[in-house]
Amino acid sequence: MNLTTAAARNCVLAGLMVLFAPLSLPAFPPADGPPGAHGPCGSDFRGPAPGALFDDDRPPPYLMELTLSEDQQDRIFAISHAAAPALREQAKAARKAREQLHDLGRAVPFDDGLATTMAQALGKAEGQLMLLRTRLEHEILAVLTAEQRARIADLEHTHDRRALDGPPPRP
Repeated sequence: MNLTTAAARNCVLAGLMVLFAPLSLPAFPPADGPPGAHGPCGSDFRGPAPGALFDDDRPPPYLMELTLSEDQQDRIFAISHAAAPALREQAKAARKAREQLHDLGRAVPFDDGLATTMAQALGKAEGQLMLLRTRLEHEILAVLTAEQRARIADLEHTHDRRALDGPPPRP
């Protein structure tokens, strides 16, 4: 694999990780404390709970610009909640493989064969993780209307244009 291909792959992976990072956030507020005690502007949001997908009942950030019906919100939550265990397991496998490979790089008697095996394990775990995230995104987008999907595409295009054009000039 040449450097350009690896760099492009890493950029795509990083972009997808940023896109789906919010899916690893918790969904349910803690049960203790009065309603609205921790939320901004008197809201009932009390913060993330360990192991859930969303903060309270909010959708992933790439859907925040949309007005989702209650049914859409419920369906997206159910899809994301069902995917959480598999996503977590693959993320743990990738992290473990990455740590092992890192440790091997510091080992005095370097074992090329073991390094190759660990690198392949890391690639497999990250590939599976990306596949799960891509499948999750597809299932979530299937819940949206054609107009909502077009709005996301417009927002992505605007975001991509800003990234290509660079920051706006200073006054």
